[in-house]
Amino acid sequence: MIKFVQCVRRKPGMSKQAFAEEWAKYAETARAIAAASEGLRCVTTTPLRVEQNFEIMQERGTKAPYDGMVEIWWVRENDVVAFMDSGAGDKLIDELRRAQEAFMDLPNCSFFFATEDA
Repeated sequence: MIKFVQCVRRKPGMSKQAFAEEWAKYAETARAIAAASEGLRCVTTTPLRVEQNFEIMQERGTKAPYDGMVEIWWVRENDVVAFMDSGAGDKLIDELRRAQEAFMDLPNCSFFFATEDA
C-alpha cells in the first residue's frame, strides 16, 4: 500500500473559518486526483477541538495539531507513478498546487509518500 500524505497548516493570520472553506474545496480536488489515478481511498481529516488535544501538547511539549491532513492510497507504487508520468492529472495537480500556495503555510506543512508497515 502506497500513500501520499499531506500534513497542513493554514497561513498565519488566516481564520479557522476561512481555512475550513478553502479546505472543503481542496478536499474535492484531492478526491478527484484519487479517482483519476485509480487511488483506493482519499481521506481528509481535521483535528477535534477538544481539551485532550491541548493536554497532550502541554504534557508532551509538542506543537499544535495540523489544521488538516490528506491521505491518498494506492495499491501499488506503479499506479501513482504511471498516473503522474502520463500527464493525465496535470490540470488537477496544478489546481492543488495553486490552492496550497493560496492558503497553506507551506514551510510548516509536510508532504510525503509512505508505505504501510505490516
